Amino acid sequence: MLEDATRLVSIQDLFARNENYKEIPTEHLKYFLLPVLLGDLNARLSGGDRDSVVETCQIYYIDFLNRMVDYEFGELKIPRLKEVKKEEQDPPTSSRHGPPDMAAMNAERETKMRRFREKKELESEIKTLKNLVNPGTRDEDLERKLYIKMIKKFVHVAQEEIMSLHMEVDVLRHMAAVKAGTVVPEPVKKSRPFQPIIITKDKIQKEVYGMGYPSLPVLSVDEFYDQRVAEGWFPPAGHGSSLMDKAVNPEEEARQEDEHLRGEDDKEDRDDQEALEKKRGFDEWKDEHRRGEGNRHNMG
Repeated sequence: MLEDATRLVSIQDLFARNENYKEIPTEHLKYFLLPVLLGDLNARLSGGDRDSVVETCQIYYIDFLNRMVDYEFGELKIPRLKEVKKEEQDPPTSSRHGPPDMAAMNAERETKMRRFREKKELESEIKTLKNLVNPGTRDEDLERKLYIKMIKKFVHVAQEEIMSLHMEVDVLRHMAAVKAGTVVPEPVKKSRPFQPIIITKDKIQKEVYGMGYPSLPVLSVDEFYDQRVAEGWFPPAGHGSSLMDKAVNPEEEARQEDEHLRGEDDKEDRDDQEALEKKRGFDEWKDEHRRGEGNRHNMG
């Protein structure tokens, strides 16, 4: 249907090269979208020769952007047609030696961000205008604004689609080179297979689970801990001060506490200067600060 509409527009000679879009009648503005819609539908084709589809879509989008320049919708940089079976003379930018051009990268990023913001703004305005346009009573001013906003939105869509098609051309070229044998594909690195483990409480459970799951490495808690210590994950037994260590060996915790208290008593017996100063300072602080004082802000 779009192809038939394009032929009819050409036969009727609705557009002249020396016109501005402001001179085009409102009912003819929508026909500017024919090439970009044809490019979008062709890009959705899943069968046939993909090389031909990619090049056809580029031609439609480039034709649409050329019409935008001819009818003064804005100043645009028209992308070139990138053919699948025709290599460029200049090497791609990524293969050139030397540091990356940061100024060019920043400019490209700013351009993409500007396009994104403009596209989102146009989509919001289009949605508002569609709600205002009443099919029963035609408002030519609203209808004209709607068509112009849609055309400007599809300018951004066409530019984005051409960039995507250019990247697809690179992929198709690489696939063709691999198929022809001129490029050797990189070998796929094999990752170490994942082996699940079952942690049991004791050796009896280990034997029971081992009988049911002979292909899985089954470990008891002690064996699992010893394995993690050997691999450097956990500290050796007796070298930690975790809550679990304290719960498992309360006598050791009490012994360490007694050693700490005896050490403090020894310091006092020796009139250790640092310990005495610390104790006097704490006593002075308690004299000047009553219990409960401190930051009482927002306490009611």
